Amino acid sequence: MAFRKVPEPSYDKDVNKILKKYIRARELIIMELLRLVETGGDKTRVNQQASLLRQVDFIIKDLDGSVQTTIEEGILSNFKEGQAVLAYSVGDYKTLSEATENVAFSMLSRSTIDTILSDTFDDLLAATALTSKRTKRIVRRVVQEQMKNDMARARGRKIMKKGILEELTKQGLSKSIKEEGFVGIVDRKGRKWELNRYVDMVVRSKYKQARVEGMRIKALEEGYDLAVISTHGAKDACRNYEGMIISMNGTTPGYPTYSELRASNKIFHPNCKHTLYPIRSEEVLTDEELRQSEKQLSNFKKS
Repeated sequence: MAFRKVPEPSYDKDVNKILKKYIRARELIIMELLRLVETGGDKTRVNQQASLLRQVDFIIKDLDGSVQTTIEEGILSNFKEGQAVLAYSVGDYKTLSEATENVAFSMLSRSTIDTILSDTFDDLLAATALTSKRTKRIVRRVVQEQMKNDMARARGRKIMKKGILEELTKQGLSKSIKEEGFVGIVDRKGRKWELNRYVDMVVRSKYKQARVEGMRIKALEEGYDLAVISTHGAKDACRNYEGMIISMNGTTPGYPTYSELRASNKIFHPNCKHTLYPIRSEEVLTDEELRQSEKQLSNFKKS
């Protein structure tokens, strides 16, 4: 039987659908802030601040719930596809659609899916919790600066800080919320990840992980283990692994395992394009494919 390659799907549509939810949440918060800025009177503004802080909580909570539902569907779909890809690639079914129709989740499958979902939600909830905290800080700062501005005007004075007035415009508020509020994480080097960029990375990596885990669980259950790493002409460290035969679950001696390679962060890292092509055995590969794998394995063992 020939070597069946099933390319990894594009996640752009799903990622963009999720990102739109975050963009909408950001716009809602900016709209509420603008109403606050346009309101006059210290007492009214303080009351509206309290209301807006509650509204931020509501917007973020609604965002988390909506994203969670979409993520659950996406991870389940990708895990199921991974299982179908394994069954089709090793020749158990004639078509991928036929393999998909016959996918059945085992206890191990459900446990693995639950773990991926839990990890994904932990990452995203931590990011939105930070966003909520930083956004509320901006709300309090805006209220304080607006009250100072009102007081100065009442006394016939002008605030000299041009930056403060600029921040209280729609453009200024949008910039503050984006750069200071909607921060996904702050990494160990102190770098801020914009929330949209962070969510993009998390969703893509978790969807890919779900697909690979679907393959690995199915392979373990059906008695298969070998796979070939896809080739994309990579320029980074990934190029040293393209075309290499690996062990998906560590049951075949002499081959590096998927878990080992993923832990190295040299391949299968976030945003990595590489996937696995499961095979029944080395016999389905051409002489050229075998030579490529042997070359990569030889270099890997020397490193």
